[in-house]
Amino acid sequence: MRTRLRLVAFALALTFVGTACTAEEIALFIESTAPTRDVLTDDELLRLRMCESTDNYQAVSPSGTYRGAYQFDQPTWNGVAERHFPWLVNLDPVDVNPWWQDAMTRALWSERGAQPWPVCGKRV
Repeated sequence: MRTRLRLVAFALALTFVGTACTAEEIALFIESTAPTRDVLTDDELLRLRMCESTDNYQAVSPSGTYRGAYQFDQPTWNGVAERHFPWLVNLDPVDVNPWWQDAMTRALWSERGAQPWPVCGKRV
């Protein structure tokens, strides 16, 4: 388990280095996402994301209601953010970095399972 945690931390660090995140931002991400990190695997997230948005983190539904890779509506996004990542409240999902969209999806899945994604959730 310790080796797996180190590998995850290393992979996250490599991801953030390429985006010029500070050490504090990396630490915040690792600490704040720890409770839900194992809810969905990366492969499961990819299946959900491919179904919802064809892997497009800036996807917007035709009506404009559903936004981002996992097609959150703003009330759902804000509710999850309030409970897990308060600094994301009122941000548009399409304006949030992909790793935060993934983290929000894991958090929502931890609370409600596939229910928010009635079609694509079955493919996970």
